[in-house]
Amino acid sequence: MNSTPIQPNPNEREELARLLPAPVERDLPGDRRQRLQEFVMSEIQQDLRSAEQAPPRPSGRRRVLLAAAGTAVTAAVAAVVIGTVGAGGNGQPDEGPGASAPSAPSGRQVLLVAAASAAKVQAGGGAYWYVKTTFTAREGGARTSLESWTGRDGRIWWKGEKTGGKVVVLTQPAPFRLGGPAVSLAQLQSLPSTPGELKAWIAAAVKRSDVRTAAGRPDAAARERSVFDGLLSLVSQLPAPPRVRAAAFRAIASYPGVKDLGAVKGGQGLSISFGGGGEAHLVVDPKTSRITDTDFFVSADGARVAVPGGAAIVAEWTDQAPR
Repeated sequence: MNSTPIQPNPNEREELARLLPAPVERDLPGDRRQRLQEFVMSEIQQDLRSAEQAPPRPSGRRRVLLAAAGTAVTAAVAAVVIGTVGAGGNGQPDEGPGASAPSAPSGRQVLLVAAASAAKVQAGGGAYWYVKTTFTAREGGARTSLESWTGRDGRIWWKGEKTGGKVVVLTQPAPFRLGGPAVSLAQLQSLPSTPGELKAWIAAAVKRSDVRTAAGRPDAAARERSVFDGLLSLVSQLPAPPRVRAAAFRAIASYPGVKDLGAVKGGQGLSISFGGGGEAHLVVDPKTSRITDTDFFVSADGARVAVPGGAAIVAEWTDQAPR
């Protein structure tokens, strides 16, 4: 993946440069099965539309369809049903030598399930937004971790290889980065909760921001990459509320180049192509709505850091002080 890192604002440059890693350039057979898939996906879409008002109640029809799974109706179980209900359309798996193989969910379905899960997560509280990113900084190198704690007042603490494993505090408050542009905690909390409006908001923020690449102002392709970076940051790194994370997952699902790579450790592997010639590889756990692995992340100065070996990200609110 080749990309040009976005440059930090001058007042952040020296301090962040000491602490951050360097950016790297770099079917379903049978008509009945089809009808069942379309029905279940329509139910998922209904969940997504209603999740922002109240937790959806399963209908009687959905309880029948999902009874074989032995659990309450959720979008995650719906994805399992798509792959396990037999071609006979009676809610039971096919048996015998002529049975059809289970069908895997599409990449888009994985993201929609993750969106439904995200919408139902309770908003977190705590004094610090904690992010731990574990990755391989250079080819052939050892795995390393970068930890940060951001207070609600914007103060930020770091710990990593460049700090000798000790916690250091920035002398000035640092903003969150939404694919490059700086955003406050209040702005994150008030972002749009529909996919189209969210993408438009990020695109406008990128266009009016003062971010620069090594070649100057970002061109159209670079701005498009920044929009995707912002969406990925919302679902993996930033303290976005549940409704915004859900919208970000749905926005990512709307990209035409979403491919399912199959079940892997930590969830479902996905490949996503987006505008500007970019491509991302992610591992998504749809049941928890967490990105458990990614081949790049956005650092605190707005730069894209490519990690061919993959980065594992943990992000959550905590009352545990930096240590």
